[in-house]
Amino acid sequence: MTAASVPAATVPAAAARKWPRRAAYAGVAGAAGLAVLLPTGTAGAGWFLAGQVLNVNAMRAYPVRVRAYAGNRITLTRTPDTARSMPLAFVWPSGHAVLGPVIATDRTTVTREIAGLTRGTLTSGLKGYTTGYVFEGDPLSARGLPFQEVLVPAELGDCPAWLVPPTSGPADDTWIIAVHGRGAPRGEALRILPTLAASGHNTLVVTYRNDPEAFPSPDARFHLGHTEWRDVLSAVDYARAAGARQVILYGWSMGGAAILNLMRSWDHGGFVGGIVLDCPVVDWSATLRMNARQLNVPPLWTWTALKLIQHRLGVRAADLDYRTVALDVPTLLYVDHDDRTVAPQPTVALAATSPSVQLVETREAGHCRSWNLDPAAYESTVSTFLKSL
Repeated sequence: MTAASVPAATVPAAAARKWPRRAAYAGVAGAAGLAVLLPTGTAGAGWFLAGQVLNVNAMRAYPVRVRAYAGNRITLTRTPDTARSMPLAFVWPSGHAVLGPVIATDRTTVTREIAGLTRGTLTSGLKGYTTGYVFEGDPLSARGLPFQEVLVPAELGDCPAWLVPPTSGPADDTWIIAVHGRGAPRGEALRILPTLAASGHNTLVVTYRNDPEAFPSPDARFHLGHTEWRDVLSAVDYARAAGARQVILYGWSMGGAAILNLMRSWDHGGFVGGIVLDCPVVDWSATLRMNARQLNVPPLWTWTALKLIQHRLGVRAADLDYRTVALDVPTLLYVDHDDRTVAPQPTVALAATSPSVQLVETREAGHCRSWNLDPAAYESTVSTFLKSL
């Protein structure tokens, strides 16, 4: 059955919000990790680092090698990720496999069960990377959820989205808008999607500018949530035109930054009923500095990169710091203190600014992997929060 033939809510066409047309991480850690390749001189180094943060087509690293593979067991290069005993996926250019429990470790390798082979063929010698996105595909193929592929009119063009109706009966008039992170697929939402579908709400899993499925921005650069928020607002407009009387915003990483920018830039007038943010980028400067320190990038190079980022995006440092955003609606906020991709402390600081924020703090999960650390606990917390709204 194709996505187009799956029964789903009928959605009227939404008028596109009229915007002025203007040009206004690989992760950040991966960018900092390329310090050995930097051009000579502070200016060249800063230029390179800034490009790795903003460039849509930044280099993808494949640091994990398959050392051995037999039956339902795989031996991989030992890294902090491959040694984590949580559901993860191993991805290589032509395949995707779900990793099960850790069976054995030594100084250089980790042996794990293979919980599933989504696509491709596993062989010894393959190079790939690990990710928390254990589900691949669409809501139907990955999670058994009916959905409809829709187009959301936005500032620069149409944004493809999955519209997933509730599994618990007719939809009510609240919609969930799910926003993936920087360089991530919309499939980032597949982990929690059954819980969202069980809430009684329609869920719109969106794309935005510079996604492979959507459209490029005029400068072909990520804007770190500073312009992407307008595509999130277009998704809110779409839900409103389809009959929504309230939305719940759910974002991961830079998707969280886009939502925070939306809340700072738009008077929602009560239309936002709640927010869920998973490891959001609350302060880009703190995040880049953290990544640079981890890999011994000289502070002057980092300072230069930050200034170049601000210049290229036409923003001030304060524009990329969301710690003072007024969260005037119930908000569920996840932070992991072992996140080595996005600085966690600004998220803790944001939570302290409002009594409406429920902060869930974890350790050992890493970036946007609180679900992977304990799926049942994560799903229960999200479900309880949604019921409270």
